Amino acid sequence: MKAWVGFLALACAAQTTPVIVISIDTLRGDRVGRNTPNLDRWAADGTLFTNATTPVPLTLPAHTALLTSTYPFENGVQSNAGSVPQGILTLATVLRGRGYRTGAFVGSIFLEKQLGLDTGFETYDSPFEFRAFSRLSGEALAAGPGRSARRGGPLVIRAANQWLAANSKQPAFLFVHLFDMHKPWAQPTYDAQATAVDAMLGSFRQTLERTGWWDKSLIIVTADHGEGLGEHGESDHGYFIYQSTLHVPLIVHWPKADAGRPKTVTEPVGLIDVAPSILDYLKVPRPAAFHGRSFLDGSPRLVISESVYARDSFGWAPLRSVRLGSLKYIDAPKPELYDLAPDPGEKRNLVSSRPADAARLRAELQKLKTPAVSKTRQADAELRSLGYIGPGPKTGAKAAADPKDRLPLLLRYEEALDFPAAKRALAFRQILTADPGNLLVRRDLGVALAELRQFDKAVAELNTVAAASPYVYVSRYELGSAFEAMNRFSEAADQFRAACLAAPKAVQCQAALARVLKRI
Repeated sequence: MKAWVGFLALACAAQTTPVIVISIDTLRGDRVGRNTPNLDRWAADGTLFTNATTPVPLTLPAHTALLTSTYPFENGVQSNAGSVPQGILTLATVLRGRGYRTGAFVGSIFLEKQLGLDTGFETYDSPFEFRAFSRLSGEALAAGPGRSARRGGPLVIRAANQWLAANSKQPAFLFVHLFDMHKPWAQPTYDAQATAVDAMLGSFRQTLERTGWWDKSLIIVTADHGEGLGEHGESDHGYFIYQSTLHVPLIVHWPKADAGRPKTVTEPVGLIDVAPSILDYLKVPRPAAFHGRSFLDGSPRLVISESVYARDSFGWAPLRSVRLGSLKYIDAPKPELYDLAPDPGEKRNLVSSRPADAARLRAELQKLKTPAVSKTRQADAELRSLGYIGPGPKTGAKAAADPKDRLPLLLRYEEALDFPAAKRALAFRQILTADPGNLLVRRDLGVALAELRQFDKAVAELNTVAAASPYVYVSRYELGSAFEAMNRFSEAADQFRAACLAAPKAVQCQAALARVLKRI
C-alpha cells in the first residue's frame, strides 16, 4: 500500500513539474565542452544527448518543429518567411490545457508573435514588428527606423525571470530563446560568443537555484541549428544539411527528486522528439498530432532533415536527409552517404561503395509525403486571381541543379551583396549568364539598377521576377518605386497594391500607395 501511494505521489508530482526549454539560436552541437564551463556543468548534472539533430537549419521552421513535434514538410513552415498554421497544436497548448501557466520570451524577429508560434502561450514576449518577409531570400524586413530585429540575451533572461517570479505558485512552462550566437556577433569570434552566452546561462542558473526553480524543474537546453563556419564551403547556415548546421546540443536537467538518469545518450534523436519526451516525463499522453517520439526509452529512430532554401531562393534542388544510427543519406541530384562514426566531418561519400545502404535509406525518405497545399500557395492563388501574379514561365524537364555544384555562384552572390551598386550589378549579370533562371539574383539586379537610376532596365528585370515568382512583396514594392520615379503613377499604384496585399502590415507600402494615389 505504501509503494502504491508513493507511486501516485510521484505521478502527481510529475504532472505538475515545471518545464523550462532554452533554445540557443545557432549554437553548434560540438561547441558544448569548448570553453563552455556552465553548459558543461549542466551536462554533468543531467543527461547529454550527443547526437541531437534539427529537422531544418533555419530559425522559424526549426522552432516550429520543436514546439509542434512535426516536420517542416508536414506543417508547411519550411523557411523563415513562412507562418505557422492557425490552430496547430503546440506543446504550450497541451500544457496549458493541463493547468500550466505558459510564457515565451524570444530574442529575434524570426519568432515574432505575428508569425503564429505564440499558440498556447498566455504570455509571448516578442518586442519586434516586421513589415514583411522576403520569400525569395528569407530576410526579415523590420517595421521602420528605430525598430530592432533582435534583443540581447540578458534582456530576454531578465524578462523570463520576472515572469517566473510572478508565476511561482502554479505549474509553469517557460520557453526562452537566445539569439546572441547568430551573426553579427558581439564578440570577435564565434567561439568567443559561445563563451559569452555560456556565462549568461551560468547567471540564469544561479537565479533559478536561488529562487527554487532549479531543483524542482525539468530544464532542457538545445538549439535550432548550428553554423557552417566554412565547413563544406558554407559560412553560415540554411543552404546545406551537413552536421555542421544540423547537429545541435541537447542537455536535460532533471528535477532533484529524479535520480538515476543516464549521463550520456548516444542514440540519434531529433528536435521533434523533445515535446513528446517532455509529455512522457510528465505522464501526459502524447497527442496524435505530435509525430516525434519520446527519447526517454533510448530506442533507435529515423531522424529526418531538410533544406529547401536553395530551391526557394535560387531555383536549385532541395535537400533532404535521413539518419539511422551512424548512417546518414542526403538525397540530392548527386546523392551522398556517410558513416558519421568514423567520418563526423562527412568527408567520404559512400554512395558508390555501399549502394545497398543508400538504397535502403532513400526508400525511407520516399515514404514521406508533403502537404498538397500550403498557406503560401493559397495566398499565391488569391494574388493570381486578382491579376498580380502571372502563370510564370514554362519550365522544361531539365533537372534542378545540385546545390553542391552551384556553391561558387552562391559565394559570388553573397560577396557581391556588399559591393557598391555598379559593381554589384555587374557581378549579378555575370551570375545570371551562368544561371539565367536565378530569380533572387535577378531581383537584386533590378534593385541595383534602380539605385543607379536605370529605371527602364530595373523594371524589365523586376517584371521578369514578378511574373515568375509568387513571392511578391520585395519585387512588387521595388517595381512600384521604379514606376514612381519614372512618374508612371498608375503603374506604380498597381504594384504597391500588390505589395500591400502580400504584406498587409507593411506601413511603408501603405504610405507609398497613398502617396502615388495622391499624385494620380
